[in-house]
Amino acid sequence: MTIDREEAGQKALEFAEKLWKGGDFWEFETSEYERARFARTIQTLQGARYPRGLELGCGAGDFTRLLAPHVDQLVAYDISPSAIARARAAAGGDAVDFRAGNAMDYAWRVDGPWALIVMNDTIGYLGWLYSFFDIAWLASEIHEATRPGGRFLMANTMDKHGYDKLLLPHITRTYRDLVLNVGFALDREETIEGTKNGVEFATLISLFVRR
Repeated sequence: MTIDREEAGQKALEFAEKLWKGGDFWEFETSEYERARFARTIQTLQGARYPRGLELGCGAGDFTRLLAPHVDQLVAYDISPSAIARARAAAGGDAVDFRAGNAMDYAWRVDGPWALIVMNDTIGYLGWLYSFFDIAWLASEIHEATRPGGRFLMANTMDKHGYDKLLLPHITRTYRDLVLNVGFALDREETIEGTKNGVEFATLISLFVRR
């Protein structure tokens, strides 16, 4: 069966808009687990500062606000215009260039290469809507858009008991291995665990480097 990229993009937009128009669906602003994993993810950078950074799938900018102090020029994309509007309002300034757009359209490639690229709980949803080839191509494009010596930070929540099939640990680890297979080397990695609404989760945090 041929995957229609245009149809996948439209479904991604409709899905994201439905959730973000309804408010803070993932409870990023209120969940202790979300705050803890965001804090640990940013600590993975070990205080490093980057001249130019890109965040793909920034949502309403909850993680972006932690990331911004580490980047001189930060561009943050999300497919949902509603999420971007919320992110701009919460940022309250011009420190971050928020842009509405689909990461799978690769408009962000034009402004590369980047010293740091970040994807936080994004690739699992793209993998749900797009073909494996498309996700593999995304990984290779991220590699090519990262300057030599630059970093790619990817954090993905895993449902330890498999209630949410998009968050199955073996699928998340497949995405991680795909990033290694396109040419990145693993700089550092860890898994943190926590509970949200009575469900046990783990987050795989991987920092890659382009040699």
